[in-house]
Amino acid sequence: MIISRRRALTLPLLASAWSAAPAWAREAGRGSRLQYTGNPLRLPMGVCDPQIRIFDDVAWLYATHDASPTSRTFTMKDWQIWRSDNLVNWSHEGTLRPEQTYFGKPSNHCWATDAIRRNGKYYLYFSMGPENIGVVVSDAPAGPWRDPLGKALIAKGQVPTETRDPGILQEADGTSYIVFGTYDFYIARLSDNMISLAETPRRITIADPEGPYGRGKTDDKPFLHRRGKYYYLSWGTYYGIGTSPYGPFQCKGPLLLPENVEPSFLNDSSMRGRYAPPPGFKPKNWLNFDRHGSFFKWRGRWFFACNDQSQEGTTPLFRQSVIFDVHYLRDGRIAPLKLAANGVISPKKSR
Repeated sequence: MIISRRRALTLPLLASAWSAAPAWAREAGRGSRLQYTGNPLRLPMGVCDPQIRIFDDVAWLYATHDASPTSRTFTMKDWQIWRSDNLVNWSHEGTLRPEQTYFGKPSNHCWATDAIRRNGKYYLYFSMGPENIGVVVSDAPAGPWRDPLGKALIAKGQVPTETRDPGILQEADGTSYIVFGTYDFYIARLSDNMISLAETPRRITIADPEGPYGRGKTDDKPFLHRRGKYYYLSWGTYYGIGTSPYGPFQCKGPLLLPENVEPSFLNDSSMRGRYAPPPGFKPKNWLNFDRHGSFFKWRGRWFFACNDQSQEGTTPLFRQSVIFDVHYLRDGRIAPLKLAANGVISPKKSR
């Protein structure tokens, strides 16, 4: 076989890149049978704000639920729990309704949620609109749930920001923190019982903040995760890095760039004129707008799942969920995310 000079020069580079690739990617390249998650995820339209947690090698998705494509305000009547063994196929395992919480009656304001496990119990933290954060507890990931407090865990007026969008960080020893807020984010360590605060919430400092509305301003939807010595505070697809859960965090900007997004996801519904966004929605960066989501590690790989409003039938008030592979650079930064229609390769179980 004759190899051209150009081919000969290229082979060592390919071999180097191949050896540096993750094991799952090398296996994929050997022709193994692959499953892709698809993007958006194979969930009903309207399932959004995805917070994915791994319990006993199963993915559990805690989500809000946009009620209708004709909604003119945020209309969410319940919270939903979905289960998957592979991120490809999902089953609806449970629903939490506001009547089952301290709120005690139906509501259209079942906003963002998150969940965590500790001491054999499962705790689901939920936004009751923009004003209060509550908590329910269960013996199983999907419920049934009970409200242990009969009131909000964090109530309106407790901090000088909207009390919503809880995200939970749990350290290896079980120590857990709750982060929440709008534009100004607050953090507090949770007590061991997970239903009370162990300290007064502290405001998080972010250097050089940036968000979909431009520089100098973040957003809502905070989420904290840790990898090695670094803590990552994200607000949608913007993020900062710090060495303590309390901060300070150095903002690193957006994770989604147009050149890394398939064209079918660049046609935002609001920009096409099919839908007029509600008053006050004037982002400068539509691609990174309202990407509420979560980072999680499963079977040796990191992922990020978040909202999407680019596909036919969606609006900023009737959204879907998409997923990305996450890669970390040597200096701790996160490489730009790639949004593809086939999604990501389903993570295989360890042998």
